[in-house]
Amino acid sequence: MRSIITKYLRGKCSNDEQNELLHWIRKDEHLSEFQQIKEDWNDEVVKETVPSEFIDDWRTIQNRMMEELQESVQRKQRALNFFRYAAVFLVLIAVPAFLYFQTFNQQTNPLVYTTVAADYGQISKVVLPDSTVIWVNSGSTIKYNNEFSATNRDIELIGEAYFKVHKNKDLPLVVASEDLRVKVLGTEFSVSAYPEEKDIQVILEKGKIELASASVANLKQEMNPGELVDYTKANNEMILSTVNTELFTSWKDGIINIYNLPLSELVIRLEKRYNQKFIVDEDIKNLPYTFTIKNEDLSSILSLMEKITPVDVIQNKNEIELKYRKR
Repeated sequence: MRSIITKYLRGKCSNDEQNELLHWIRKDEHLSEFQQIKEDWNDEVVKETVPSEFIDDWRTIQNRMMEELQESVQRKQRALNFFRYAAVFLVLIAVPAFLYFQTFNQQTNPLVYTTVAADYGQISKVVLPDSTVIWVNSGSTIKYNNEFSATNRDIELIGEAYFKVHKNKDLPLVVASEDLRVKVLGTEFSVSAYPEEKDIQVILEKGKIELASASVANLKQEMNPGELVDYTKANNEMILSTVNTELFTSWKDGIINIYNLPLSELVIRLEKRYNQKFIVDEDIKNLPYTFTIKNEDLSSILSLMEKITPVDVIQNKNEIELKYRKR
């Protein structure tokens, strides 16, 4: 560094060398060393070239050069500090701005919903973005939004569906059916929640789920495999029982198990399975039925009903009337 200092004092420093010298002088211990080198150089120069009558003027010039050098160092230091503070200031502004624009984008980009529907007489199967598989029964719909599996796993259900849920402990899946909420992590279960029926049924085959009411704060029920909950819409009552779950979930495989079901509820299932409208006499609405429907056509089912119960089946245009047979 001594050679660069000497070149600077002689006025022969390049720009790169001058910048290197300025950077070196910024450290306090180097400044005192620079002063000593300068004084030594001054003494040599004065002895060699400067007449005695100009020594004071020469030293004044050297001192002025030193002051200019120090001022240059201070200006660069102030500029460096300014940019440091500016960077901190920009960070303080940028973070809230980023959060604001994120929130603004979420507010200005409304949720877009996808609806999957199964027509009467059909069963639809869908795989969701999180790999959850859902079988949607006849006359039923499910709906989820474009944030599904990113910020939520919320599903709205009207009708009946069977869920094989992909496990995600950080983001539970929630099925909403009218007032009932079914919360799950990873499991297999079925929900039957047709608007025209008085009860919502939840059947659990695997895993563990929690039921809750959207309107009644403390109404909750945990379920284990092999259990069924009947949720009565009228009074928000949950009744837990143990069942053979296959009788309630085999519909996803095209099999309908009817067990001690009154005719008024049986025709609802027949309407969805066969896309046929029924009218039932008041006198026979409570007749119970137990049988299994696999691949039988509707005429075979109706013929069986006529044989095992006092019911007459009458085709009336697009509707089928079920009347009480007195004889």
